[in-house]
Amino acid sequence: MKFMCVNCRWLKALSLTALLTFPALANNTQLPDLGSNAFSTLTPEKEKQIGDVMMRQTRARLPIVNDPLLDEYLNNLGQSLIAKAEGVRFPFHFYWVNDPDINAFATLGGHIAANTGTLAVAETESEFASVMSHEIVHVTQRHIARSVEARSQSAPLTMASILGSILLAAVNPEAGMAGLMASQGVAQQSAINFTRSNEQEADRIGIQLLASAGYDPYAMPEFFNKLSEKTRFANSQLAFLYTHPLSRARISDSRVRAQQFEQKFVPDSADFAHIKARIWARYQLDNAAAIAHFQKKLAQPGGNTKANQYGLALALFDSKDYQGAEQLLSKLRASDDKNLFYLDAMTDVYLSTNRVKQALEMLEQQYLLRPNNQVITLNYANAAMQGNSHRLALHLLKNLLYYKNDNFLAYEMLTQAYKGLGDMARYYEARADLYYQMANYQKAIDDINMALNELGMEDQLENRRLEAKKKALHTEFSRLKKLN
Repeated sequence: MKFMCVNCRWLKALSLTALLTFPALANNTQLPDLGSNAFSTLTPEKEKQIGDVMMRQTRARLPIVNDPLLDEYLNNLGQSLIAKAEGVRFPFHFYWVNDPDINAFATLGGHIAANTGTLAVAETESEFASVMSHEIVHVTQRHIARSVEARSQSAPLTMASILGSILLAAVNPEAGMAGLMASQGVAQQSAINFTRSNEQEADRIGIQLLASAGYDPYAMPEFFNKLSEKTRFANSQLAFLYTHPLSRARISDSRVRAQQFEQKFVPDSADFAHIKARIWARYQLDNAAAIAHFQKKLAQPGGNTKANQYGLALALFDSKDYQGAEQLLSKLRASDDKNLFYLDAMTDVYLSTNRVKQALEMLEQQYLLRPNNQVITLNYANAAMQGNSHRLALHLLKNLLYYKNDNFLAYEMLTQAYKGLGDMARYYEARADLYYQMANYQKAIDDINMALNELGMEDQLENRRLEAKKKALHTEFSRLKKLN
């Protein structure tokens, strides 16, 4: 199943007002009481609540990648680091931004994003993990929370200016850093010194975290050095370096820190190679360039790997060469028929060549083995809908949303399934939930009204339930608007 991002146009500038115009809402989320001194004592509980709001704002505004294969990889890697981290006060969530530039950022409450371009240029899994460990430490050491507290004491700030400038700085560094300086009246030199202190601490603890989680601690200075070399003769700075200033002294210090650990070879996982191939095929290159890229790699000594064959299969599929893609995927599945990367791509081939029954049979077998896997479930539901088995799709999607209630693709497919059944009341309600995930309150409320119009007088319980849902949306939206 070829998955897309929520908004594939990168936003070069974000209005601080717009950031809070349609803030997103989590199911059953209770916002903290944010008065004029809301940030003076930012407790972990309050940080998580505000961070969840920020995350939904980010999801509504940025080209977030909703690709279950990428999502599972990133969250598995992130959770392997979290398991060894100290100072973890709340659950962490990791997500991708569809952007070829090298960047990663953390926001309040344990939400960490990585650009697809960051993994694309990482030569080893440990290099990529070093970026994630660095961002994790920014959260566990409460760098962002302490920064917000300090800034709130230096000037009278609103929710919009604080959260807007932080989010803007993360996703659009040049505009964001200017916004931070303008809105807060903090001297530039003191802001830089504060950042350097945070970066050094994130490096030091991040290297320890890498080693504890089984990754190569030497990967952090190696990756830093590559970033420095990459920009030495460039006219513009990498986005990552705007928010993570990198000096020669910092690189040297990270090397010294790493040398406290034994240097040993840490092999990459098979998933890393496949994720890297998927990112190059789907997010870094156009179809023709991707085909050329993987053909060249396969022709190189030692380059005839399963990951490169998989990458070429994706590129051929995206160019509508279904036969070429199937030939490669059939060989790959013959050696590993449970591999999710191959399963996902073969499903695409079957559905694109009108072999829905074959796709359903393949996916049913895998679903029985792994019923809670989102890659299998979403592919299975998609195949079911293409085979007009909309009730099966509904069953699969509802089960998935029961334990992963923020899955954007599941909400999107749910609307299609209800529409296929002609259940328009449920269709409009599902579409309201989709808008809710996209932080568009007004459209969500409008769709609840449409759902109510579809119900008959005899549907009293459903009427009361939807009215209560609409009231909750109105209440939360009104409360959020007061924070602007």
